[in-house]
Amino acid sequence: MKHISKLFLLSFLLTAIAFIPGCGKQNEDDFFSDEDIQEEKTSAQSTPQERIDQYKKLLEIDPADYQVRNNLGVTYAQLKLFEEAVKEFEQVIKTKPDYTTAWLNLGSTYGDMGLIDKAIECFSKTIEIAPQYAKAHQNLGVAYFYDKKYDQSIKAFEKFIEMNNDTADESTFYTVAQSYKHLKNKEKYKEYLKRILEINPNNELAKSELDKIDERFEKSNE
Repeated sequence: MKHISKLFLLSFLLTAIAFIPGCGKQNEDDFFSDEDIQEEKTSAQSTPQERIDQYKKLLEIDPADYQVRNNLGVTYAQLKLFEEAVKEFEQVIKTKPDYTTAWLNLGSTYGDMGLIDKAIECFSKTIEIAPQYAKAHQNLGVAYFYDKKYDQSIKAFEKFIEMNNDTADESTFYTVAQSYKHLKNKEKYKEYLKRILEINPNNELAKSELDKIDERFEKSNE
């Protein structure tokens, strides 16, 4: 009977709950973008509280379902209930220590909490478990950038770019450019601004910084 009930609830979630790509960026203080907290099951639209209630019902039936517990943590993180999210992700990891999605989510949540060192630990652990997990390298690059460890940020981002067929989005290239700027590496700073414009020739920020690059570096050297 429990097996039938769980299948029913899973069917309900898959048809009634929207896919949640991540801990959505609500304001400029948020650490990560929409894609950074990963949910496992695709579903249609419902309210966060409805999702929480359904995930809890599923966990009453099967407390060991690590994917459902991960999704519960995702929903808490989206609501900025970070302590609750951390508790769920840590429980997932306790049950399944090599589950990289939970490690990535835990790191992203710590990042949103401002606990950068813990975020770095989680992303590093993700990479230790799955060295080819490109997203973990990207998130690690973000964390190091916020921690002002620019050399390490560049290393992580460039590994991500390499794994992503030498491509990335504008924001990734911009963060790498800013890292090189902080390190006073003018040529690499210019290179990554140009890469942004290859993707989007209308990126006004990149154009402005490229136009003023000589002026900026002259001032920084005074």
